[in-house]
Parts: sequence; structure tokens; C-alpha cells
Amino acid sequence: MRRRLFGTVATVCLCLMTYGLAWAANPVSVWVALSDTSAAHLETAEVLRADVDRMLPGRVEWRIERWNQFASPKQKPQWIVAVGTAAQRGMQELFAGDAAAPPLLALLVPRQAFERMADPARLRAGALSAVFLDQPPGRQLELIRLALPAANRVGILVGAESKAQTAALEKAARERDLQLTVSAIGQDGLFPALQSLLANVDVLLALPDPAIFNSQTAASILTAAYRRQVPLFGFSPAYAKAGALLSLYSTPAQIGARGGELLGQALSGRSLPTPQWPREFAVSVNRDVARSLGLTLDEIRLAEQLRERDRP
Repeated sequence: MRRRLFGTVATVCLCLMTYGLAWAANPVSVWVALSDTSAAHLETAEVLRADVDRMLPGRVEWRIERWNQFASPKQKPQWIVAVGTAAQRGMQELFAGDAAAPPLLALLVPRQAFERMADPARLRAGALSAVFLDQPPGRQLELIRLALPAANRVGILVGAESKAQTAALEKAARERDLQLTVSAIGQDGLFPALQSLLANVDVLLALPDPAIFNSQTAASILTAAYRRQVPLFGFSPAYAKAGALLSLYSTPAQIGARGGELLGQALSGRSLPTPQWPREFAVSVNRDVARSLGLTLDEIRLAEQLRERDRP
């Protein structure tokens, strides 16, 4: 009996050893496709790789390139991570029509852009997921309540890209006793809609719609809001530096770390989760703008309070 038990244990150990050697000899192939080689995209990729390598040392064979360097679907990997919207689109097109296309995890993509491109069948099958670039509506409005408790009229500018976010923002506003005013960009253009909105709100919340907030319009929007003494809440540290009172955002390192956690779990046998908002975030305050508005704001304290309220 003892000999038989020893033989069984030895067989199990041999199988595990053989599996481990096979895994080590044949690491999982992961492509990380970058939309561009900016510092943000490179940092996201490097943090993702470092976190997965810590979880699964030596088990992943990485290839990190700009998305258009992955030209042939014949040598396909076992997993794809797409950093940015262009990379997601490019990788989906590369494997379009392939019933055995590798699972894809998208990072640093706005929710609306991701959902517009996502294949519903792959989403249902658990072969496509994301960590979004933008923040959940409740978190954005909760920060307004924390920073400006006397403000209750929140304004947003929406275009074709951001109009779909209105319902979720309205719901989050009602839950916090805030009044949301929506100004859609019409035929008259951006600035008439902006001036009309600024006359009727206490706060302007910027949404990551590139047709509205971009390098050509940002300075003019910030200037108009400042002249009206309407604080603007931005979605990147650049906006706080440029003149927004506050910005709420997730850093490339935070999104890369979350992506690494999800990919590592998937490679360890867990299913790929549904697309999600970033878990970690940061708050930046423009102290000069705050001072001009008679406010004293502590970005570290605000972030701590927001995390407390963000917990389920």
C-alpha cells in the first residue's frame, strides 16, 4: 500500500515537473501593440510587463512594438495587449475574420471609443476587455462635491463622441443632488454653446471628447471659463497645469499596473473580466487658480477622501 502511494505521488510530481518544464520551454507569446511611442504609452507597456514578469517570472515572451509593425497575422501570439485607440483598431483589423483570434486587452482607451469598436461576440465570449482611460461618472461628480460643496450646477459640453455619456452623468448627478446642464455643440459651433453654458453653471466638467477638448480649443475654453470665474474640472494633469482648477485622471503607470494584474490573472487560468474603469487615480490642483477663486485645496487629501467614497 505504501509503495503504491509513493508511486502515485511520484507520478503526480513528475507530471507537475513536466508541465513546468514545458511551460518554461514554451513561454506564452504576448504582443503589446502601441498606438504611438509617446512616454505615456511606453510607460503603460513597461509597467504592465514588469508586473506580469513579477507574477509569472520567465513565463511570457514579449514583443512590444508600434501597432503597425505587427504586419502579419500568420505568426499570431496567444495574447494581445493594445495600448491606445489606434492600436485596438489596428489589432482588431489585423485579425478580422479569424475565428481563433487571440484574446485582446485594451488599455488607455476612452470608454466610448472602445465600445464603438468592440465586437459584441468577442465581448460575450470573454475574449475582449479593457481598462478605460476616462473616469466613472460617479467619481467625477463626487470630486466636485468634495472640492466645491456649495456648487450644485454642473455643466458639460457634448458632441457626437460624448453625447452617449449624458445619461450616466445625469443619473450620477441626481444621486448626489447636483443639477447637470448639458450643452450640445450645434451648427453655431463650440464657443456660442460654451458661453451660453458658462452663464448658467457653477462648474464646468470637461469630458475627453477630442472634437471639443483638443490642442486647438483647450486654451480658449480655459480662458473663457476663468473670465467667468467658473472653475473647470479636467481629465489630465495637463489641464490642471494649463488652468483647470482640478484634474481627475489615472496615470499610465496606474493603468499599466491594473492591466498587468488582469493579464497575469488570465495567464494563470482566470477568465478575462468585463471592461472596467481604472481602479486607481490621481488628483491635481492648480494652486494659482484655486487662490484666485478664494479656495484652499489639498490634492492629496481630496484623493484620499475620494478613495474612501469610491470603495464599495
